[in-house]
Amino acid sequence: MRNQNRWIRLVILMAALALVAAACSSDDSEPESTSGTETESTEAAGGGDEEIEELVWALPELPEGLFVPFEWSTYEGAVMALAQEGLLAFGDDLSLTEAVASSWEQKDPTTYVYTLRDGVKFHDGSDVTVEDVVASMTWHLDEQAGSQLGVFYASVDTIEATGDREVTVTLVAPDATWQYTPGHMAGFIFKESQLADVDTLGSPDNLPIGTGPYKVVEFIPQDRVVLERFDDYWGENGPAKRIVITGIPDPQTRLFALRDGEIDGTFDVPLSEVDQWEALDNASALTAPSLGIDLFTMDYDDPPFDDIHVRRAIAHALDSNGIVAAALQGAGDDAVTVNPPGIWAGVSSESDVNSFYSTLPQYEFDLEKAAAELAQSSVPDGFEFTLKVPDLPNLTTSALVLSESLSEIGITMTVEQVDFGTWLDIYFGHEEGLGMQAMEWFPDFADPVNYPLLFLHSDQAIVDGVNASNYRNDRVDELIDTAITESDAAAREAALQEMFEITTDEVAVLNIVWPDSAMALSDDLRFDGYNAFWYNIPWAIRGLGTK
Repeated sequence: MRNQNRWIRLVILMAALALVAAACSSDDSEPESTSGTETESTEAAGGGDEEIEELVWALPELPEGLFVPFEWSTYEGAVMALAQEGLLAFGDDLSLTEAVASSWEQKDPTTYVYTLRDGVKFHDGSDVTVEDVVASMTWHLDEQAGSQLGVFYASVDTIEATGDREVTVTLVAPDATWQYTPGHMAGFIFKESQLADVDTLGSPDNLPIGTGPYKVVEFIPQDRVVLERFDDYWGENGPAKRIVITGIPDPQTRLFALRDGEIDGTFDVPLSEVDQWEALDNASALTAPSLGIDLFTMDYDDPPFDDIHVRRAIAHALDSNGIVAAALQGAGDDAVTVNPPGIWAGVSSESDVNSFYSTLPQYEFDLEKAAAELAQSSVPDGFEFTLKVPDLPNLTTSALVLSESLSEIGITMTVEQVDFGTWLDIYFGHEEGLGMQAMEWFPDFADPVNYPLLFLHSDQAIVDGVNASNYRNDRVDELIDTAITESDAAAREAALQEMFEITTDEVAVLNIVWPDSAMALSDDLRFDGYNAFWYNIPWAIRGLGTK
């Protein structure tokens, strides 16, 4: 039974977090006064909405650069998915659809052929060529390039122009995940000439030139990104002529900015504060399943995290249900594995997934079991370490709740908050002694091998890799590879189930919650296309408009 006194402490902790957030808000952190949505009575091209002169949107953080392969994150995607696109795209139902390619075909298990759409132009007015597409995709194949997205090209043998408007991709072996790569950030198309200077690409002086519905015209790091509608876009134009995206880390400052009409909307509203946003007289909040995962990694190469009893002790000290209730206001679920049930679509039903999950080793919140595991470890008297977390409310709250529990069994975990860019540098820098890291991740595509490949495969235990646990298990690698190369759903399901049986038993990662996703926008606007992939689609033309 959960300790009632601990629940009282948890409530006090949440109150303290709110006070900290309020204290962090200051006049200096308010965004520059900007007029919110300005509309004209003329209709936007391709739609029935009133044209919006300027849309001001806020993100919790702005990326430090705009070259996606070096700045891969959801916030990077929320900006650059408006300006760049690949051969394919994700539709509102998360299925693949054509984008720069007018058609595509899988000729055999290892051959994919894409036909380029006629009339697609870059923002500088030049035509997109097969050479641009080939150069953009083959760039990721060079291990020296340092692409954080290179993992999605691991199965590629060749990428070639096989006609004036045709690109053929040949794989080394069948790969069930390749089909998605041209549709997310890894498939963004660049002008070939820009790839000659990737060290400056994405800086204020060398803005990426894309093919998307909006063109980046200004970038001031840590301040704003300004985009203007690209009227020569091959598809339907959005209602906003100009979009200003600003970074406002503090949720309360963002809320006040929306209340005061300084911004028109924002993504990544803290789930614990949705009711505050709903209470605004001039705005509404929207929620949707995110298919995301909040988790902690524990470095197997950094003692004492290499000790299974230490990992199990920490697992038993994590009150995921309490975090869902207190921090997420019930808008999420206790995470059993890295994979939320919904991401198994096409391979297994949610009911079958939940039945399987019930058979896995359970690390329910139990401080007596946590203490017993620690007593069997190499550090029975406890130890101290520091966890650096980004300015993301879910992760910060989870870290503080865990820290409070660990203190009761003799482990001192100091929580240090760092800015978003510093956190990403630490995580992807993958230097020796990673200790424990916190991560909030959202899928690049809805397939059950996406997360296991990134967090549990040994190939990702490298610089710029996602496996910050440095978890390495030959059998797990083999099973993940099977799930990638097999096309049969039953075979893929069996491989992933065995993989999760192993990794759950070994506490390869410490799963926290599967959170929902929330956003807020002015009551003058509607957003019919809000879904789990808001950071992976050109959201400003997907159901966003005036009421």
